[in-house]
Amino acid sequence: MNDRVVVVGSVNVDHTVEVERFPRPGETLLASSLRSSMGGKGANQAVAAANSGARTSMIARIGTDSEGSRALETLQRAGVDVDAAERVADAPTGTAWITVSATENTILVVPGANSVWPERVPRFDASAVVLCQLEIPLSVVESVAATTVGTFILNAAPARPLSDDVLRRCDVLIVNEHELAEVSGHTDIDASDTGGQIAASRSLIERGTTAVATTLGSRGAILCTNESTLVATAPPTPDVVDSTGAGDAFCGVFAGRIALGESLGAALRAGVTAGSLAVRHPGAQGGYDGFATLATLIHDTPEITTRPNR
Repeated sequence: MNDRVVVVGSVNVDHTVEVERFPRPGETLLASSLRSSMGGKGANQAVAAANSGARTSMIARIGTDSEGSRALETLQRAGVDVDAAERVADAPTGTAWITVSATENTILVVPGANSVWPERVPRFDASAVVLCQLEIPLSVVESVAATTVGTFILNAAPARPLSDDVLRRCDVLIVNEHELAEVSGHTDIDASDTGGQIAASRSLIERGTTAVATTLGSRGAILCTNESTLVATAPPTPDVVDSTGAGDAFCGVFAGRIALGESLGAALRAGVTAGSLAVRHPGAQGGYDGFATLATLIHDTPEITTRPNR
C-alpha cells in the first residue's frame, strides 16, 4: 500500500452564475447571483484526494497573476503539495464560466496557462497513483501516460477521441454517461440505458483500458472490467444545491482510495459517497472538507453489487 496521488491537470478561477433556466440562443436572462472561487478539474480532484486522506501533489501551469497566487494558496490550505506547480509569465490563470440552473450546469473554459507546458513532463515512481484530465493538452496526457510506471487513471473530461495507445496505458478510465458515449463512439446510448453503457465500456476495454468507471449522477456509478461490472447506488441526496465539482469529487476520492490500498469496489463506493456530499454545497469544491468523514458517511451508501460479464 502507498498513499500518494499525483495529479497532473488544470487550475482555473471559476465564475458561477445562477439562473432559473438556461438561456436560449440569442436570449438575455437576469442571473440571481454571481460568485467566484477556485476550480479546474485538476485542482478540484487534487483537493478531493487530499481531503480523502491521501498524500497529494499537483503538477500544473498557473499564471503569475493574483488569481494564480490565490489558487496556490487554496491548494496548499487543502494539504496539496504544489512544489511542481509552475507559474507562467505569458498566460493568465485559466478561467471557467459556469451557469447553474436547478441541479444542472453548463461550463465554458478559457484554458490560459493550462495550455502552456514544456515538452517533457516528470517521471513518476511506481508508488504513485497518477491522475489526469483533459483540460490540459492531449500531448501532455499522452506523455504522462507513457512515463507512468505506477497506476494511471484518466478522467476523460472534457471528452475527446483517445488513441488505443493511451487506452492501453490506462488502468482506470473515468467518464460520465455523455463522455462515455463520445469517447467510445456509442453516441446512441440513452442516459438511462445501463446495458448500453456496459456495452460501450466493454468496447473501450477491448481497445486496451483495464477498467471503465462511469458516473451516473443521482443514480451512482458503474465500473466495468473484463470479468464483471460493479454497481454503486448513490445514497439519498435530498438537498441538491450545485452539481459543479461532483464528478471531480468522485475522481479525486476514487484515486485517493486506490492509493490507500482499497479495492476498486471500495473506491467506487467512496467516490459515489463523495459526489453525493459535494452536490449539497455551492461551488466546485463545496463540501470537499467533509471527505475526512467519509468513513462515517458511507453507511448511507448501499453496498456494491457485482454483475458477472457473460
